[in-house]
Amino acid sequence: MSTPDHDALIKTITVLSRDLATALGQLKDAPAPIQAQARALLSTNLATYTETVQDKYLEQDIVYAVGK
Repeated sequence: MSTPDHDALIKTITVLSRDLATALGQLKDAPAPIQAQARALLSTNLATYTETVQDKYLEQDIVYAVGK
């Protein structure tokens, strides 16, 4: 089994999270059902990540970052 390229993975996460933030910002004035759909998708994907990786602090980190 090969070792993952951690630097490449961090770069990917950086780009994807920046793109996600941009997309979410563009949803600011979207109709409520569209915003709800985006929230549901985020919640589902974060829950899957948290369960898979056993990272119980991710949600707290996001809440802290958003609150800043």
